[in-house]
Amino acid sequence: MRKKLTTALILIGFTSMVSQIILMRELMIVFYGNELSLGITLAGWLFWVGIGGWGLGRFFVARIKKKLLFFIYGEILAAFFPFLTLLAIRFLPRTLGTLPGEIIGFLPMFYASFILLAPFCLLCGFLFVLGCDIYSLDKEKSTQIGYVYILDAIGTSTGGILVSIFLIRCFHSFFILTTVGFLNLIPAFLLFPAIKTNKKTAILSLLFVLITIICIFCKINFLNSYSLRKQWEPFRLLTSQNSSYGNTVVTQDEEQYTFFNNGLYMFTVPDLLTCEKIVHFAFLQHPAPQEVLLIGGGVGGVLEEMFKYPLKKIDYVELDPLVIKLAAKYIPSLTETVLNDSRLNVKNMDGRLFVKKTRDTYDIIIVNLPEPFTAQLNRFYTKEFFQEIKRILRDDGVFCFGITSSPNYIGEEQKQLLLSLSETLKTVFTEIKVFPGDVSFFFAGKNKGALTDQWTILAQRLKNYNIQTRYVRDYYLSAELSKERIDYLQQRLHPEREVKVNTDFRPISYFYDMILWNSYFNVSFKNLFTVITAQRIYLIVALFYIVIFIFILLKKKFYAKIFPWSVLLAVFTTGFAEITFQVVTLLSFQIIYGYVYYKLSVILTSFMLGLILGGWWITKLIERKKGNLRLFIKIQLLVCGYPFILPLLFRIFSKRTDYISFYLGSNIVFALLPIIAGFIGGLQFPLANKLYLQFKGGKLSKTAGLIYGLDLFGACLGAFLISIFILPILGIPGTCFVVALLNIGSLLFLIF
Repeated sequence: MRKKLTTALILIGFTSMVSQIILMRELMIVFYGNELSLGITLAGWLFWVGIGGWGLGRFFVARIKKKLLFFIYGEILAAFFPFLTLLAIRFLPRTLGTLPGEIIGFLPMFYASFILLAPFCLLCGFLFVLGCDIYSLDKEKSTQIGYVYILDAIGTSTGGILVSIFLIRCFHSFFILTTVGFLNLIPAFLLFPAIKTNKKTAILSLLFVLITIICIFCKINFLNSYSLRKQWEPFRLLTSQNSSYGNTVVTQDEEQYTFFNNGLYMFTVPDLLTCEKIVHFAFLQHPAPQEVLLIGGGVGGVLEEMFKYPLKKIDYVELDPLVIKLAAKYIPSLTETVLNDSRLNVKNMDGRLFVKKTRDTYDIIIVNLPEPFTAQLNRFYTKEFFQEIKRILRDDGVFCFGITSSPNYIGEEQKQLLLSLSETLKTVFTEIKVFPGDVSFFFAGKNKGALTDQWTILAQRLKNYNIQTRYVRDYYLSAELSKERIDYLQQRLHPEREVKVNTDFRPISYFYDMILWNSYFNVSFKNLFTVITAQRIYLIVALFYIVIFIFILLKKKFYAKIFPWSVLLAVFTTGFAEITFQVVTLLSFQIIYGYVYYKLSVILTSFMLGLILGGWWITKLIERKKGNLRLFIKIQLLVCGYPFILPLLFRIFSKRTDYISFYLGSNIVFALLPIIAGFIGGLQFPLANKLYLQFKGGKLSKTAGLIYGLDLFGACLGAFLISIFILPILGIPGTCFVVALLNIGSLLFLIF
């Protein structure tokens, strides 16, 4: 039975990770996904798995008499819950009364994700603890927890890399989750011979489930297309396709085609006004543009406007080739001639990576991407990126990007975002101009006096080119660039105090964008974002230390009660640290080397590999009776020291541009860092179980559930706080420092 149970435990980890990736991608599409929505959904996932282990597993597993039968029924439920959750997510916009692409408030996002994820996540946490109890049999308890932990990690890592690199590219979400559900029935069938009672009932249940899944398979394509149509109503859904980089959706409303990527609005065709503004505002700043670089959004009509000028070359960088493929399919009238023009060079790669690598220079560079709504997008609005742009911009060149704004009234939240970007530009470029409007266009150049915001000059240049435009003409320019509007914008962008510059390792602009986003909804949540400062974060850390020292002073009187708490606190802060290590490593990799998707999958898988190695090594030590408190303290010391190393390595490799450093960093160092982090985390969990059982005794299921739950609760808190508050406010070095301080507090608690 042990081998069959091993297969089942690996499959639980596999199912959990595959379902997590699929369901979180689907929620991100509904929630207009940024770090806030990702933080909420990931926190919800970790919270409910923790409750499943700490709550259900801890209190109910020991009371279950027919454990194996319950485990088999759990596998059956695991076959259905992800499928049903996906179906509920697809109908979520109708339930919330929102339109596709509409920004959803914090509260609906919070309760919707927590309610939808609860059933399956509770089941996963419960099955882990139940699996620990069944797997232990008559062997030494703590080592069996370690082995179940390893098996779960093997399944998780396999599922993560398989779904990221292969499954999402080839199959839709319903097919993937239904297939995974079918796989969960295999160990259930294999475990039947070990059941002593209720065999007939269990077999009939499995046969019913098997027939149900086969019926679902027969209608799987219909269910997928029907639920997608309902999700995107009232728009007519033309297609929804997945690639390595995300989900791309094309909808139609009368004669307009709208493109969405991961739920984020990209562009609408035709939208001649927007295209004319993006192109002509920038091109009219240059006396005679010849070579142009466009990053993102070219197939929505921008390229067609560009080719009205006598250009020699356009380098168009679009990360996802699926966007161009779908544009060519659904709007051929706009793309068939443009994409075949010999002057156009399409580069399907990360825009930041292209800028870093290219040796060409350009007259005009336009970043046509969404505003810094996510940490991924924020990379295109930082001081370091602007410096890379300056390197490839010719002396009389023009750099341009646009941010959603308002022509007549700019609120305080909007002002903070615009001001941070304006001041960041000023640290790099000599000349800066900002145009008012529904979109504020930023222009930057190397030479003083090279740019203009005088509408008469721009109108004359347009006339000299003899270019036909529908909107960007004399009457429009005179209204859009009126003296009153320009003076008002300049007054709002005049800094009253020191403004934080947006940098790679301190992405403050995307924090301001989240404040702006929350200002559309509940005022209390907007205030929550504004009251959290660096000083208050460090004050919370100081309060944490005060509580620690109070317990240390009471250690002689309450040692028997305090010692187990010191082990549990170390597990909690390590869970917080481990999720932080993943976030900062992934973000730093994207900053330094660009968005190389398969490498990101390697980083995530490397972490799980380290977890497996650490768990296996410490479990072997425990079997040889070598696991003790002194070793646990040494492991906690590693958790404290690791975050001090990360910022130093990130800084070193961000400054190096030679080929050897680039190769070592992208292929070796960033693949090795998660292995180290995972190894440290893998060391702690089995040993914490051993120490707690040794000191407190009790049931294995209660100990496994408690420590597993605390580990996940720490990760849950980290997932929410790090991405949304701590990282953008303190930056990557400050975040690593805070994580180190929290774990040093746990270390002191252990030592004393």
